[in-house]
Amino acid sequence: MKRVGSPAAVSLPIEQIEIIPLDIVPARKRKISTGPILYGGAGSWIGRPILLRVSAGGVSGWGEVRPVNPWVGETAASVFSCLRDFYAPLIIGRDALQIESVLRSCERQLPGNPAAVEVLDFALHDLVGKALNVPAHALLGGACKERMALEWSVGLADEKSMIEESVMAVEKYGIKYVCIKVGPAERIDSDVKAVSAIRNSVGNDVFLGIDANMGYDPVTAVRLAERLSHVNLTYFEQPVPPQALANLRWVFDRCGVSVIADESCYSAFDAAKIAAAGAVDVMAIKFYKCGGMRRGRDIATVAEASNLRVNCAGTANGSYIEAIAGATLCAAIPNHAFGAEFVMGLPAVEPDVIVKNRPIDVLDGYCNVPTGPGLGFEINENEVKRHALDRAIVGRK
Repeated sequence: MKRVGSPAAVSLPIEQIEIIPLDIVPARKRKISTGPILYGGAGSWIGRPILLRVSAGGVSGWGEVRPVNPWVGETAASVFSCLRDFYAPLIIGRDALQIESVLRSCERQLPGNPAAVEVLDFALHDLVGKALNVPAHALLGGACKERMALEWSVGLADEKSMIEESVMAVEKYGIKYVCIKVGPAERIDSDVKAVSAIRNSVGNDVFLGIDANMGYDPVTAVRLAERLSHVNLTYFEQPVPPQALANLRWVFDRCGVSVIADESCYSAFDAAKIAAAGAVDVMAIKFYKCGGMRRGRDIATVAEASNLRVNCAGTANGSYIEAIAGATLCAAIPNHAFGAEFVMGLPAVEPDVIVKNRPIDVLDGYCNVPTGPGLGFEINENEVKRHALDRAIVGRK
């Protein structure tokens, strides 16, 4: 790092940014109430991740994002062009230590691109943590826990497959929380049958939640919760569409379990509206919706001010880097509820070829806190080259 002015002042000017789309898809292809998550064939950019490298002072920070449709309008191609044409040229020469200022400048220049901001957020925290020789959670206030319980999200499928996946998660990985996708509303009978069968199969010691991904109307959502009273649900995630918080509040007041706002909560501003409406008791933090760890921490702070809790940070399906970022944020949040969802990005579940080491993993249903500098992982650059669909370099070459 370069010292400027007084002996106490330092700066870390950003010198180069590389943007690399990768031809990698997760092994698990999942379906929710609105349909399957999309991935194109070999060589396609549909459903592909974007890897980002930010370099300054001889140090590199890395981030990775896979825009998840339909929750955001971004795609791998749009994130690539946003970073190459807008964000990277804007921040070359800026001080990487000023993470908040850098992110805000990008959000002002081209708003509405949370996945692009997310990957930059990851890379900056990784870079600055390495430069200062501290774990990235120290930049978010520090770790307030030594480990975190994990949640397994069971995608929509036939009943037999959903039961088998739930039992596997509990027996193989020791998962404490199982969240079952449900919806749309016209399949309420099938949802009741599947969730009941899963409870019978995993036993009473596992916490069960359901996630409708906006697929129910308010009346039918309450009816579903009532019909599942015998399974002792722990929570109901985003039962109804997000447009009317009054509908979410109506369900929350009547369903008898915790309600999580997911698609209703993209930002700290959304969190404030949800809290004011008394619509839920838990808010979901998903990186591709809010824009990364720092914005996720903002949502958690707003929730805590209203005596509410949060749950983070997406399944990280097929991305170890995203899972490590999820564990980093979760470690720094005192008001985290239930199990963290990023288990599908951990190497015990699916190895990630672009990461060399294994700083965190599943152990009896829990994940440890990353302790290495930055996000604590090491990139396998040979594998990155092998899977690269393209590469753009901005700055010094």
